[in-house]
Amino acid sequence: MPKEFVRRLDANIEQRSPPATIALLVVSLARSDRLEAILDEAGSAAVREELLRRVRSVLRESDYLAMPSSDEVWVALTQLSSPTIADLAASNLIRLLERPIPDCDPVVTVRPVIGVALCGQTRTTATRMLKAALGAQQEARAASRRYSVVATGTEIGEMSRTVMAALQSALAQNRLSLAYQPKVDLHTGQVAGIEALVRWPADARSGWTPTLLVDTAERYGMIGELTRFVVHTALREYVTVLAGARIGILWVNLSASMLNEPGLPALLQQAANVWGVPCDQIGLEVTESTLLNDAELSIKTLHALAKLGFSLAIDDFGTGYSSLLYLRRFPLVELKIDKLFVEHMASSVVDAQIVRAVIDLAHNFKLKVVAEGAEDEATLAILRQMGCDQVQGYVYSKPVPAATLAEWASQWARST
Repeated sequence: MPKEFVRRLDANIEQRSPPATIALLVVSLARSDRLEAILDEAGSAAVREELLRRVRSVLRESDYLAMPSSDEVWVALTQLSSPTIADLAASNLIRLLERPIPDCDPVVTVRPVIGVALCGQTRTTATRMLKAALGAQQEARAASRRYSVVATGTEIGEMSRTVMAALQSALAQNRLSLAYQPKVDLHTGQVAGIEALVRWPADARSGWTPTLLVDTAERYGMIGELTRFVVHTALREYVTVLAGARIGILWVNLSASMLNEPGLPALLQQAANVWGVPCDQIGLEVTESTLLNDAELSIKTLHALAKLGFSLAIDDFGTGYSSLLYLRRFPLVELKIDKLFVEHMASSVVDAQIVRAVIDLAHNFKLKVVAEGAEDEATLAILRQMGCDQVQGYVYSKPVPAATLAEWASQWARST
């Protein structure tokens, strides 16, 4: 099948009429090795067929796919009117593929990473596009991104111009916004903190996800500006709109590239000073895979931040390397269990065992544990029984604007 796929893609490239373009997506179904360990042969085949069905559901009549191995899918998108469509397709595929596989015991989830190659203005071949897509996939994985886009035979700056320009405009005009989601302490019932999450303007195109926003900022060198916007906006709303609300620590996310910036501690301390917020009221979340991009530099940066008083947490624990290196050498105070394990632990024995093991591991290292993605009382009851410290999820509140969160916090305080 891969040879037939390559021949067909070569034919499409030859027949292409600019400005129409072609995109090749190489989709890695990360954690598929776990599938083989927990499912029998029939179960593994059923999971692969369900994943292929989800991919096919987003394809048009002119698009096609191949599965060269059990953990990889190639997707050709032909006759695209804009490179932006390839970004949207990658973002949509990630959202579809991340959804747990139904009717499996245990519940199965995958963590896709996608490399996208675009057919540029100059002559190329299917083989060159495949190599470019594989390179983009490796780049995405190394940078802790869900997908990455490259072009063959043209400058990268020509790709995704619409999304890039929209983000540049939104940053320049201060039109991005933040939503906040609370973390509730299961022992006291009080709000222990809130997480700030960046959002597109309300008039952004349908399907433009926060993931697309952050990935675009990373890819086009705007992540520093985006981080400054998030930090300063969150601190401003923390001392104005949220003043007096019992919301605990304000948590913001740090990207892989920002964690490797030597000036990051000074930047964050300056922002805290500007808004008069003590550093010990600010928490910083870093994803698990981010920490191993440059472990020694990460250790140095995180220790500098901890010395200033910032609280530090690992986000999405369990989806990367899950190395004890983090717990032994990094100055962490909190560990967040990825929602992929939490969402279906009530119906999956394996996911429940993973959550329990992570809670016990974290407590042995004197770390607090936050379970994200809890959506119902049944899951909440299990987490409470397991000794989980805090919960973040729709069972309490979806991410909402600062004013709405202030109202929610006031009502919550009266009810507890």
